[in-house]
Amino acid sequence: MPGVPKHPIVVIGGGISGLMAARTLVEAGEEVVILDKGRSGGGRMATRESGRATFDHGAQYFTVRTPEFAAYVKEWKAQGWITEWFGEPHARYRAEGGMNRLTRHLAEPLDICVRVRVTSIEPEQNGWLLHWVSEEQEYVAQTYDEVLPEEVYDPGNKANIRARAVLITAPPPQALYLLRQGGNHLAEEQERKLAAVRYLPCLAALLKLDGVSAVPAPGYVRAKNSTDPVQLVVDNYQKGISSQSALTIYACGQWSRDHFNQPDDEVLGQLLQEAQVWQGSANIIEAQLKRWRFSLAETMYPARFADLGLQSPALLAGDSFIAPEDDAQHARIETAALSGVAAAKRLLDIL
Repeated sequence: MPGVPKHPIVVIGGGISGLMAARTLVEAGEEVVILDKGRSGGGRMATRESGRATFDHGAQYFTVRTPEFAAYVKEWKAQGWITEWFGEPHARYRAEGGMNRLTRHLAEPLDICVRVRVTSIEPEQNGWLLHWVSEEQEYVAQTYDEVLPEEVYDPGNKANIRARAVLITAPPPQALYLLRQGGNHLAEEQERKLAAVRYLPCLAALLKLDGVSAVPAPGYVRAKNSTDPVQLVVDNYQKGISSQSALTIYACGQWSRDHFNQPDDEVLGQLLQEAQVWQGSANIIEAQLKRWRFSLAETMYPARFADLGLQSPALLAGDSFIAPEDDAQHARIETAALSGVAAAKRLLDIL
């Protein structure tokens, strides 16, 4: 319609799903704005630096199980962004310099706003009005039993943005919260399927050591029992991303859920005791704790994305959206990436 401004498509969440969706849309000529609440994009493909120590402390690697994802991985490998780490029959790929480096490469041609927390998504006649606040400090959830701890914030600068369509890649519990805050009502069946998606939390200790760890090559040890308190230990030095011995120690989902409400020092103390064998004779120079409230989807949405069927285009995507034909049927970087691409292609069809 003449004189009516064409608002951008807004993608909420700058993890691998949101980035792949945005790139698909931009390559098709669409204007896209990504809003992400973190200090940088990447989501759970997270890397932290402390002096000479570098830690991957979210996803440690990704695998390839589909020809569609293999095409992207081939391109990333040719660019020098990723390399094989270990593994058969499915190779484990790591990003050069840390997992967050890959998402930074993917974000380079995109318009991404960080430290921006969307607070509601309100319907308008020809699209959406998104309210958000910008924050200087990233909020870290301290308790697991809050309704939505990551929605508790110290309001900073408030603003809004209009969108002709929204693509939400935040976990479904957060997405439903934002939609409800805006007064949106989903069909009963859609609401039920989205509400059924559940995530396990994860508590991760980051240890900087003054010597060599006892983690065997290739720097990766997974517990044989899924209920063991320490589920995974990674030596980031052996992995090839850290200049100094640096361990990432992950607690299993149930242990993390049981201990999520404890203070950092108590959690660290217990995790260090459980994982002491992998420290070897080295001393701990520095220890940090990372809390992931939405770490691993334990129940899935049975499709690659969700079209909410509202008055203006609104779709959900992410690692928990898995096609029924997926043989693995578990959340991973591949499912997140392909979900974002599929949702973006759906938007291109309906806009």
